[in-house]
Amino acid sequence: MKIEELTEIGLTEDVAEKVVALAYAELAAEKAKLTDKEAELKMATDKITELSETVNKFDGVDVEKLKSDLAAAEKKYNDDTAALKLDNALGTALADSGAIDRDIVKGLIDRSIVKVNPDGSVTGLSEQLDKLKTDKAFLFKAAESTAKIDTGIDHGSTSESISDAQARAVMGLPANN
Repeated sequence: MKIEELTEIGLTEDVAEKVVALAYAELAAEKAKLTDKEAELKMATDKITELSETVNKFDGVDVEKLKSDLAAAEKKYNDDTAALKLDNALGTALADSGAIDRDIVKGLIDRSIVKVNPDGSVTGLSEQLDKLKTDKAFLFKAAESTAKIDTGIDHGSTSESISDAQARAVMGLPANN
């Protein structure tokens, strides 16, 4: 729309200029909306392209096989973790039992009977250890009897050294003159 066209239809030049200014303002607002919509369309197109490329990367991938592989890996992890917990529990229990060669004793334990409880306690082991201590006592340390020897030295004193005479007396040697 031009000012001349508006003046030809009977509008004054002042009014025609105002009408043209309003028309340009309206046109600018519509152009801004169009620019915004074009930007949205470009973003949507780019996103569609990106997603299509991502989907194409997985083209030919067997989802069910991935699920079964994941389930198998989880099962292996859980089995390995349970075996490690059992092995650690056996090692601790065998150390406490006085086993001379823990590897040999561990090999004689029926692991299918032994269970590690959630609280860390072990069931099914003490019976087997008792039987092994009876049947194969040579695999375990004999109960040690503790004997006290009176050395004549006060170990609770603050003195950190003993005299030569005290040391000789403890060893049953004659006093050195």
